[in-house]
Amino acid sequence: MSLQKKNLVNLKYPLILFALFLIIFLFTSDGHRYTFDEDLAAQQAKRIATFSPDPSYVQGESREFFEYPWLFPPEHNTRSICQNAILCSQASVLHSLTQAPFMFINYHLNFLPTSDIWTIEDFDDFHYVSWRNDIDSDFTFMELTYGPFFSALSVVSFFLISRSYSFSIKSSLILVFLFGLSTMTWAYSQTSLNSVPATFFILSGFLFYRKFQLKNSHVNLILTGIFLGLAFLTRNDSILFIIPFFIFILITLSRKNTKLKTFFSFVIPTVSSYLISKFFYYIRSGADNTSSVTSLPNSWASSASSSPYLLQLFGILFSPGAGLFIFSPILIFCFVGFFDFYKKNKFDCLLIITFVSVLITWFAAATYWHGFNGWGPRYLLPLVAFLILPLGASIEKRTNIFFKISVVVLGVVGVFINLVYLLQDVSWFVWGFFGSDERGLYSLARKDDGSVFDLWINPVIIWTFEFSQITQSSLWLFSKPQFDIYLLKILGTELFIGIFVISIAFLSFLLVKFIKISSLREN
Repeated sequence: MSLQKKNLVNLKYPLILFALFLIIFLFTSDGHRYTFDEDLAAQQAKRIATFSPDPSYVQGESREFFEYPWLFPPEHNTRSICQNAILCSQASVLHSLTQAPFMFINYHLNFLPTSDIWTIEDFDDFHYVSWRNDIDSDFTFMELTYGPFFSALSVVSFFLISRSYSFSIKSSLILVFLFGLSTMTWAYSQTSLNSVPATFFILSGFLFYRKFQLKNSHVNLILTGIFLGLAFLTRNDSILFIIPFFIFILITLSRKNTKLKTFFSFVIPTVSSYLISKFFYYIRSGADNTSSVTSLPNSWASSASSSPYLLQLFGILFSPGAGLFIFSPILIFCFVGFFDFYKKNKFDCLLIITFVSVLITWFAAATYWHGFNGWGPRYLLPLVAFLILPLGASIEKRTNIFFKISVVVLGVVGVFINLVYLLQDVSWFVWGFFGSDERGLYSLARKDDGSVFDLWINPVIIWTFEFSQITQSSLWLFSKPQFDIYLLKILGTELFIGIFVISIAFLSFLLVKFIKISSLREN
């Protein structure tokens, strides 16, 4: 087979998977934010895309959060005065930079000229309809396409990683569909949270690390450092992935003849990302933020000692309202998968277990370890791929019917849990108004003495199935469905279903065709 033909063969699966999952994620996107964090990044992204400051910005006076005077009154805002009108924000600069192209496209091409399309017939809450109609169309276009784009890229990276371990095409595709549709990856594909692009950067870094292992090419190790550096610039807690990588690369140096070359190939790009973050911060505020990284161990120790740490450690994995294995039940098989994966990939298995251990122990100590009203522990989103990857070894080894049925059942349950979130606006209708006693899960936050629980979240939401957001969201969906899918509103039911089904059917046909061709070649 010629080199050109071989490259085309290697590209066909990634291209089809990207298109397939992009369509699935796009056609289930709601086209709007659900957290304040997302709006912070979007506001900065709009300023970057248009290279225009916010009209309310005043040079020499405005501070971070100046866009929200009703939440952060200027007379009480003691943050540093901004030095840059475009970057005056607490949001990650790189996060907003990745959003800016999506804003730029709609700003100049007007794919969505207006967002004023919703009526009281769509949702029975007038205030919600008014809010949706007031959203800037550039924000809507970004929210509609940003999460699906980076989530689809993450799926492709995950597929290539699974293939690097010599899992068969079928096993790799099973892993991909479980990862993309039965874990909280699908739910978060409709968000613009920085954990979405960070997941892609981390998976890409791991992919090039695998290529470095297989080919011993230092270019791949440099790319590993670059992508992990991008993850750090997007979310600072990505350093929890970089540190284990650094330690394991130091271990491998004993087997290398080119020790210095290997060392600096990884260190230079990762350290450069830290210097770039310092540069961004200096441009933004003219100040230094060295303590943001160097104080991590102290902040972890302080949080762990002042909170019910073991309870939170259990909760972040198994609690009804926030547990990772509750919101993505297929991940339970990681307890089996790691045993099977370890037999052939001892070193990488230990590396992945280190990722998992470090992140879980870190976020279990965090003050708000449950991720607020995220669909499951949203801070652990980058871990999902690493927890499901070892399952590939089990799929190829365990052929008994009980195992297969268990995988199918947990996968289907995971798909249902995702759909419960995707089909409605859980943040608004299920949680209710933040700081309100009127309705929703927030209404449970008031204590008997008149005070409130942290972030207006009553512990019963986290620790009982009765008030778990999965239970409440499911009840709401079946009793009073108000579908919150943007393209369904734009296209209408018939056209939406037609385009979606035809697109999925065509791409699935190509995928099945290529699987058959690959099977014939293997035989």
